[in-house]
Amino acid sequence: MKCCQIFFLGLLLFGVHVQANSPVPLAPAVDEDFSDLQAFGEAVGDKRIVLLDELTHGEHENFALKARLVRYLHQHKGFGALVLESGLYDVAQIWQQPEKSIRSQAPGNIFYMYANSELVNGLFDYIDAQRKSNNPLELAGFDGRLSGEYSLAGVGPLIKASAERFVPHVSQGVEWDAYLAQTQQVLARNPGEAAEGERLQYLHTSYRLMSALSQVESQREGYERPDFAARLIHGLAIVAQNIWEMRRQDENDIAMADNVQWLLDNQLKGEKIIVWGHYVHLNYGGTVPHRYDNLGSLLRRRHGDDMYQAHIAASKGRYRNFVDMQVKAIEPRPLAYVEQAVARQQAQPSEHAVFLDRTALNKLVAEKPKGTVFYGIQYADVIPGPEWSQYWDGMFVVSESSPSTASPRSEQVDSE
Repeated sequence: MKCCQIFFLGLLLFGVHVQANSPVPLAPAVDEDFSDLQAFGEAVGDKRIVLLDELTHGEHENFALKARLVRYLHQHKGFGALVLESGLYDVAQIWQQPEKSIRSQAPGNIFYMYANSELVNGLFDYIDAQRKSNNPLELAGFDGRLSGEYSLAGVGPLIKASAERFVPHVSQGVEWDAYLAQTQQVLARNPGEAAEGERLQYLHTSYRLMSALSQVESQREGYERPDFAARLIHGLAIVAQNIWEMRRQDENDIAMADNVQWLLDNQLKGEKIIVWGHYVHLNYGGTVPHRYDNLGSLLRRRHGDDMYQAHIAASKGRYRNFVDMQVKAIEPRPLAYVEQAVARQQAQPSEHAVFLDRTALNKLVAEKPKGTVFYGIQYADVIPGPEWSQYWDGMFVVSESSPSTASPRSEQVDSE
């Protein structure tokens, strides 16, 4: 059997059944026949956590594929929640206001590259439509960097109210006017002009509140728990140290991982969850080049074989840079890229994707020349072929990417 016959295991961006060695065009409309995802479903098995990544935050086909995978995992694999790379508090507020659509609340509260995507908004509409069914799909956020409009208006008051209600012995020692004023500066990512002593006092107060709220015994559930406020404070403390140049930017992943764990233990207790975010956070190998811990590496140590990381990369095309909104090309380089080989051997048409499970990836890499690599972050970094399993469990190769929609609100809700 030829190599291409082995790894051509199945999937188009929309529901058309894949037949080995036959290029299959993009279907004109979303099809709820998920039979082409059988290989992916078998690879996921009964795992509780599935991670769906993206290399750039700005690829139309990536969003299309992931939206379809979410619906499949919800309808056929028993997943009950989608945890999005957006603010923990902002998405909690969105979910707690069912009288308003997610789509209407997304701008200014959910990460702008998602909020401005019609594909992602279509998924939000799907989630809204499932709310009153016997099989709802809950939406949550995992980011500790809180910069949405809901956060700017509500995080400070919630922290104070939680402290006064649950840890009054600690709350009485807090200079709340000063603390809340500094909190607003941190929420706005404004380093301000506070003296070193004032900054250290803010961090001391934050960690004291966080510790106290984390230890309170309470019968409250979900977002009403006192340790929910502790999770918000944790994110704020790390962001404060980021903007004051006291801590690495990538250490925001520590709060991200703790937020996902808190959701698993509390708001989403008992649910199987889908985590949607950037590869830099979700891969198992940590951040590059130093491999500091990220969300994926931290969660993997806690959950091990109960996780499945589905990596997604295009073989060629363009994407939109989420920082400056400019369209960038995936530049051809004089290296042997696995993604390009997969597309070339399958003669993939545009807007087509192929799924490769662990067996297929291992065989593919073993049969490729020495020096074969995978694309890394922003299609600029590279991952040596034999090292792939340090970063993900299986992957989808998209034939060609096109840029996602530009955002007119990119200055309002940060991500990376």
